[in-house]
Amino acid sequence: MLRVVVALAAVAATATAGGLLARKLGQPPVIGEIATGLLLGPSFLAGIFPGSTELFYPEAAKPLLGVLAQVGLILFMFAVGSEFDASQLRRSGRVVGAVSQGSMIIPFVLGVLSAALVYREFAGGGIGFVPFAIFLGTAMSITAFPVLARIVQESGLARHPLGTMAMTCAAACDVIAWCALATAMAVATAGSIWGAGGTVLLAAAFAAVVLIAGRPLVRAADRWADRTGVSSAVRLLALLLLAFSLAWVTDLMGVHSIFGAFLAGMLVPHRPGTALTAVQTRLDSVNRRLLLPLFFVSVGMTVDLTEVTGHAGLLLAGTVAVVTAVVGKLAGTAVTARTAGLPWRMSLGLGVLLNARGVTEIVVLRAGLDAGLINQNAFTVLVVMAVLTTVMTGPALHLLKLSRPSGAVPAADDPAPGPAPTPAQEKEMEPA
Repeated sequence: MLRVVVALAAVAATATAGGLLARKLGQPPVIGEIATGLLLGPSFLAGIFPGSTELFYPEAAKPLLGVLAQVGLILFMFAVGSEFDASQLRRSGRVVGAVSQGSMIIPFVLGVLSAALVYREFAGGGIGFVPFAIFLGTAMSITAFPVLARIVQESGLARHPLGTMAMTCAAACDVIAWCALATAMAVATAGSIWGAGGTVLLAAAFAAVVLIAGRPLVRAADRWADRTGVSSAVRLLALLLLAFSLAWVTDLMGVHSIFGAFLAGMLVPHRPGTALTAVQTRLDSVNRRLLLPLFFVSVGMTVDLTEVTGHAGLLLAGTVAVVTAVVGKLAGTAVTARTAGLPWRMSLGLGVLLNARGVTEIVVLRAGLDAGLINQNAFTVLVVMAVLTTVMTGPALHLLKLSRPSGAVPAADDPAPGPAPTPAQEKEMEPA
């Protein structure tokens, strides 16, 4: 037991150090956490000194560390759901609607087409082409909403129409991406797209019932807790019970526990100044500093770059995947934005921002690997793609002279940027 505790402390400490270093370099902490896992894993340290993995990730500690990493993932998705503002989508204007569609549809289609080229190298054992193609299309079209919020803040664009527009587009892409991922996982579980119909309909009906009936119940329970002076500890227990209960139900349905956690978060939206939101904020802060880094370090430690670099076929397939992801997202966003009337520099800036995949992509890839939709080689290549597309965002914004440095990189629990652009703001972005 002592060895497990020491291993947990060691992984948490190295993850924290990696995250802090990444922030010093102007990158989101998740980049440093994944890089830490890469350095400790078979790609570097463990490849040179095979016994070194036991120091940080001993066999005896793996089950507990794995469980804690999954707990961190579920709590993260709960936080993402609570921060999701559906009203942004309702307020979005013509330009935002067009860009959201283009930034999602074009990379998705390119991903589906490229699936034919990489199916042999990347598909999980026994997985049919259709669920693999849907999953790859989804992976190519993801935008990391939480990481994008940090990048927008760091670049000084939180109050600029470009930043708010990017966040609204990312929110719309998130909704479509989660639906596509749920479909891919349902098809993989059922064995055919027709057999998955029941699972998808059941999941959609469950989500509708939860959101329609659950929100009034949660609000009523929150008001009752305020009147009776329920303690923060009880509120925390209620939040955990809600998140893990819905995660368990969606996992039973065959669409992964992350969807249930996301739904649970949508039932408890952030309302600044309330006791419940204060508890949520503290829970999310602890999770992002302790448990979630374990997840990202464990992801990095399962990635073996030597397996890809030493295999010509895998290297070619990986190149196809990375190029498809970057070109699809940049072109899909920029061309659509330009067609909608934005100047080229602003259009390219939107493409650069929405090309950041970060945390959300890693979560999706891990879910795909766990479900057998992709194999370990595909996971390795696509993790690298997620890291590269996130790392390039800051320098690309600087190159386009769109970055407005605001000082420090925001902390993990900083609030998301403001609301969607108003019609007047959209007018500001149009060419003279």
